[in-house]
Amino acid sequence: MPIRTAEELFFDGLSDVYAREQRMAQMWENLSQKVQDPEVKDLLSVRAHFERQAASNIEKCFQILGRQPSAPNVAAYQAIGDHIRDKMDEIESPALKAVYALAALRRMHNWGIGEYAVLTAMAARSGNWAVAALLEHNLADQVDFIERRRERIRERIEEGMATRAAGRAA
Repeated sequence: MPIRTAEELFFDGLSDVYAREQRMAQMWENLSQKVQDPEVKDLLSVRAHFERQAASNIEKCFQILGRQPSAPNVAAYQAIGDHIRDKMDEIESPALKAVYALAALRRMHNWGIGEYAVLTAMAARSGNWAVAALLEHNLADQVDFIERRRERIRERIEEGMATRAAGRAA
């Protein structure tokens, strides 16, 4: 269906983000089962919880606007989720699985930050302040989650890479 107005573009994007949040919640939960590292396992499970909360906020946005989500285009999300799952299955080292899971978490958060920044601006520009506030909350959660864990993620990646290098040297 062609998109002709900013409102149509907004609802299309909001529907896609809603579908992404639901898919990502399931993906992080599934990945947490593939990682042996307890800290990374917990981090992924907590992220799944926050994704479900974000989806709930988006449901509230649709209620406020008196609309239902449109059929989302989830091909990109599905392809990325499949790629992450397949790569996790290929990685044999538990330390490298943890590294890859953390890297995937970071990449997906960067994508989500971009989506929320645009949708928040569109909602504010159109005067939907309650919707903008809910989306801003989701954006802040995405940014906060990464910022608060940035150094720890970096440390875990370095530890995993050191484990890999030690394995090659042996």
